[in-house]
Amino acid sequence: MELVLSAISAGGLVGAANQYLCLLIFAIISKIGWVTLTPKMQFMESWWFISIVALFWILTVAPAYLATLAPGVMNAVNTFINFLSGFLVPVSAAFIALASVGVLTGMHPELRHLLETLQLFDLEGNLARNGWLLAGSSALFASSVSGIKFATKPLVGTASGTTGYLAAPANATFENSSSVVLMLLVYLLSKVNPWLLVALGVLVFILAVAALAYALYQLWKLKKGIGKVLRWAQTNPRAGISVFAEFLMWGSGWLIWEKWGRGMVMSVVWLIWVLIFFSLVGLTGVTFPFVAPLIIAVAVLIFFAVGFFSARSLMRHLEEQLDVVL
Repeated sequence: MELVLSAISAGGLVGAANQYLCLLIFAIISKIGWVTLTPKMQFMESWWFISIVALFWILTVAPAYLATLAPGVMNAVNTFINFLSGFLVPVSAAFIALASVGVLTGMHPELRHLLETLQLFDLEGNLARNGWLLAGSSALFASSVSGIKFATKPLVGTASGTTGYLAAPANATFENSSSVVLMLLVYLLSKVNPWLLVALGVLVFILAVAALAYALYQLWKLKKGIGKVLRWAQTNPRAGISVFAEFLMWGSGWLIWEKWGRGMVMSVVWLIWVLIFFSLVGLTGVTFPFVAPLIIAVAVLIFFAVGFFSARSLMRHLEEQLDVVL
């Protein structure tokens, strides 16, 4: 049971990351001899398989980061490619699940008899009934996590201000980072105890559901906050304008309300951010043009995050000062 559940968990984790990078990492560590795949799945360490997966990975990552340069076209391309890639998540999960059985038995020889008992493949090399069950269960797990992630993306983008051309590179960065972290954990936990992989799979699923719930909550708070600002703009224009100004230019809202200390500090921080931003964009644009979109995405994400929290803090201060319940 531990062999089956851990293999299902290993494959299902691709739903929380970039499936092609997960496959690529899995194939490369097998190619260099770090792990041993299930015999029938050793085609994954061949150069043709690695090349195809690497190409698919580039095709999904490139439009996401190029969206910072050409938002209209590249966002459409990125959305289309991600939509098509969604149909391949079950296949990627099944590949890793079937391949990881060999990895687990290689690290834990006492489980080798279970591999023979499972009979994942028949004599002709085709998937047997148990193989279909293992692959299907992993595919279902990965599809569930991927579906939750798909639903969470626009909510997080709206709540965090990363909609438009920022959403694609932010999501791509998160998914690629998750791929490296999760595959590293799969390797390390497999060496310790297969049951830890099951625990990791359960944890990732819980975190995905929690992220969806948190995104819905933040969206509700954002909607409520926007409503407050709009009502303030009508009943107390100075308050409404100060909150909006604080979001775009840190410190300006505090200065409007004569909070000189915090206003000056935030203004200086905003000025430093502007100088660093344009310096980095100019430098990377000349020396490392392919890195510039990522620098822009991360910097603007920081800008919106700081502006959001500073504006929210100002709103709370004004509610107390004006004794207004909105």
